Parts: sequence; structure tokens; C-alpha cells
Amino acid sequence: MSRQTWAFGGLFLVALISWQWFKPVATKPASQQDYQPDFIAKNLKSVQFNQLGLPYRSLNADYAEHYEPLTMTLMEKPVILLYTPNGEPQWRLSGDEGMINTDDNAVLNGNVIGKGLQAQAVIKTLTTEYLELDFINNQLRSNRAVQLSSPTYQAHGQGLLGQIDQQTVELLHDTQATYTTP
Repeated sequence: MSRQTWAFGGLFLVALISWQWFKPVATKPASQQDYQPDFIAKNLKSVQFNQLGLPYRSLNADYAEHYEPLTMTLMEKPVILLYTPNGEPQWRLSGDEGMINTDDNAVLNGNVIGKGLQAQAVIKTLTTEYLELDFINNQLRSNRAVQLSSPTYQAHGQGLLGQIDQQTVELLHDTQATYTTP
């Protein structure tokens, strides 16, 4: 063998070792990735405004972590305020924990309390352990036990479907209600 062949073989071996040493690390599948929050906020306060400059949704939380790749924010002690098209507070929804997807939906968990803030609101208080808010379709949903109350009735049942803008809700299963006259 010639010196040139040995030199070429040596260079090939160095290239092979370098390629193995510096090759990119394969990324884990999304289910196995360890995401770190893009930002953390304490005492978060956020207000979103409509095209007329009136508030339509606000969010407060004691603690929040935002994950941009997932377009998701995890929160502790979230409070979501929903407004009428006129900018008047309509619903106040709170829970022990929550998650909100950018402009899509929110989920509240643990001691969820909804308060109807309008004077003519049919529902004054809604309580459950789990509540989904669908901002695209303006809906409230739950598959857990739900308690509704107002000055003239008390109702409870399993599961809920509601329209936020119309301030209507429907208990889906095992509904019981007590009505009183003022």
C-alpha cells in the first residue's frame, strides 16, 4: 500500500470519528420532551380589548407559566372575567388551577365558581370542580357535578352546556331543582 492510500484511509477514519462525535442529538418525541416555561409571572393581570377599545376578557392569576411551543399557559388561582359587547362585566369565573390556550379555550379545575354579574342574570352562582370555556363558540362545558343558584331556585345535576353570551346553561343529567317564590 502506498502512503497516499494510508493518508486517505486515516483522513476517512478521522472524518468518521468526528461525524460520530459531533452528530446532532436526536430530539425526543413531543410526549417525552421536558418543556421549560418561556416565562413565569406572579400576580398576572391581563385585559383584552375588542375593536371598539372595550374590554371583552380579562385574566388574573396568582402564578402563571407560559409555554410558547404548546401555546398554553398554566395558572394557579385564575380569575377570568368575561364582558358583554358593551364592555360591562358579565361573568366572573375562578378556580384553584387553570390552563388557557391562546385565543382558543380555557379549563378551570378545583373549586370552580362562576358568578353572573349582570343584574338580570338568570344564574347568580355556578359551582363545580371542572369547567371548560370555549371562546370560539362562546360555550361553557363540564362533565362533573354542577350546582346552580339564584334568588328563585337551586339546581344541581351532572354535566353542563351553556352559552356565555346568552347567559343560558343546561344541566345534562340527573337534574334536580327547587324553585321558590320571592
